[in-house]
Amino acid sequence: MRGLRKRSMAMAVVCAMAITMTGCSGKKADKKEKPESTATEMVSASPQSEEGLEGIKASGKGNKKSDVPLVVGISSFDKEFNPFQVQSENDDKAVGLTQLKLLTVDREGALVNKAMEGEVRRYNGEDYTYQGPANIKVVYDEKAKETVYHIRIRNDILFSDGEPVTIDDVIFSMYAFADSSYQGKETFGKLPVKGMKEYQGSGQDGKVKNIAGIERIDDYRLKITTNGYSKDFIESLNIPICPLHFYGNENQYNYKKNQFGFSRGDISSLIKKKNSPTGAGAYKFIKYESGVIYYEANEKYYRDCPLTAFIQLKEIGKKDTEHRVEILREGDVDIVDLEGSNEAITQITTTNSNGKLNGGTISTRLYDGERYAYIGMNARNVCVDEKKDSTRSKNLRKGLATLLGTNRYEMVELCTQSSKVINYPSSDTSWSVPQSEDEEYRGAFVTDKDGNIIYSSNMTVEERSEAACKAALGFLKLAGYKVKKGKIVAAPEGGSTEFTVLVPDDTDSGEGLYTLMSNVKPMFQKIGLKLVIVDGMKQRQIEKILRKGKQQIWCGFAETKVNGNLNAMYHSNYKKDPEAGRENYFRIVDSDLDEYIEETMTTVGLKKSIRLYGQCYDKIMEWAVEVPVYQERDITIFSSSRINMETIVPDITAYYGWMDELQSIEMK
Repeated sequence: MRGLRKRSMAMAVVCAMAITMTGCSGKKADKKEKPESTATEMVSASPQSEEGLEGIKASGKGNKKSDVPLVVGISSFDKEFNPFQVQSENDDKAVGLTQLKLLTVDREGALVNKAMEGEVRRYNGEDYTYQGPANIKVVYDEKAKETVYHIRIRNDILFSDGEPVTIDDVIFSMYAFADSSYQGKETFGKLPVKGMKEYQGSGQDGKVKNIAGIERIDDYRLKITTNGYSKDFIESLNIPICPLHFYGNENQYNYKKNQFGFSRGDISSLIKKKNSPTGAGAYKFIKYESGVIYYEANEKYYRDCPLTAFIQLKEIGKKDTEHRVEILREGDVDIVDLEGSNEAITQITTTNSNGKLNGGTISTRLYDGERYAYIGMNARNVCVDEKKDSTRSKNLRKGLATLLGTNRYEMVELCTQSSKVINYPSSDTSWSVPQSEDEEYRGAFVTDKDGNIIYSSNMTVEERSEAACKAALGFLKLAGYKVKKGKIVAAPEGGSTEFTVLVPDDTDSGEGLYTLMSNVKPMFQKIGLKLVIVDGMKQRQIEKILRKGKQQIWCGFAETKVNGNLNAMYHSNYKKDPEAGRENYFRIVDSDLDEYIEETMTTVGLKKSIRLYGQCYDKIMEWAVEVPVYQERDITIFSSSRINMETIVPDITAYYGWMDELQSIEMK
């Protein structure tokens, strides 16, 4: 157990409030002259107007370039600046600048096992190195149905106040997040760690003294044992490493005596310091004043002192695109998020003098958002011979899918410009999905019955439609449809020539899907089929119909989870798992697919997991019940005139953003 450390935290806070420039030590500082402080840029603030723009400008002019503050626009704060209390996304960002997360993930959301040494992973044709504070080894015991996570943290990390980070800080944080009185955003306490429920359930009588699955090995190592195995475990395990000496009570911490730094069942003592988040992150919290949070660089940050001395998070109120683009153009903020939309794209391109997304005023980064759009078919209602799994039924759906997915690219370009076309039923960024450069990458429903590619890059929209109709007829003939002179004249037994599609009313997204279906409708008619479009329904209304299994075809949205959603969306629920198959609106029943899905859920190795997911995707596409359409994307814009954009991390994704290499950002 770490010994008691003599300090005066109150004095440390007072000193920080004086806002003298922190001298950066380490390799980065040796290469660069230390900036002189311009304190007025940090502390002067006049009352804000209703828009929240006056008073504090982003146009800091320090005596050295690094003294210019980086100003990030945030809609608003709930002002819960404590890692054990924070709930809102914006407060989490505010606290996150000061914190160090336990684990590291790459751009595809995959766990980096050897982050201490650094691992090289390939993404979008480039090699990137990922570094972090801890190594983790995951071992699944199939016989015991247990998983052991061996975690080792670096022995050279310091909190911003100079105190060392040890495994006791990790254990203290885990017990705090697992405590029955914890009510914040972390979900660590819901994990299937051995003894977790027993420990939480005996809070009143205290018969269970500790969480059996959390075992301290030494000052820098621990192991966690869980019941079963889940790929989603890592997301909840990736907690901030909070300083025991700052938030907790070291006199109440003794691992061997089952004391963990606070009174069990009451973490109120940990949230008393609501406005001074402290940790081992890249920046130190100075103060919140008049809608602005002020930070200065943490010279003790383990990945070198940040190149930008000061950061401000500034409340900007309105969320509308025009407002946000304007305040960035005027220099009130340097970075701000936008909702992906045609309006956003137009605002950016018209602001830049070159008419592009990246210009002299604004630089734009688009990255995958929280959901993707798809076209689904109920295999039971779109089949022939009343056999949804027959080859003939699959060929029917392949023919329809070929038509439905024909002009996805044109639709996205026309209606949902911030989105991108996808070819797999999952987030395009997920580690489980092949990248376009990979040999196994395949376009969705772009081949004919003989496996030949039906499109060429120089085809017009009309030529693509013609090629799709021809290929679709080939599949429909195999399904038993009779064709004469390029038109269906008779359907097989149990087959239909009329199909209904439901389209949700969802602003730009709904408009785009409706446009796609409107363009597909005459293609159906051309080959002798009828497509009936029912639009204007809310997504929840459509899902209600889907749960009853009454619909033939629909347009829908699915969440872009890093590990996909195979179990819920495609399993046939053979084992009566309440989660399995609960969203299987496609009515797939395939024992091989079930087996692949179940194996993915207990496979630890990344390479084997990728292979298994590939088999699952192949099976789903073989059933031809889902046409991936597009991935919604979020937008972050940067001030090209104030930020050295070469220092912004490239290839931003939902799992690895610009804040993950905050220490490298440099102002002009």
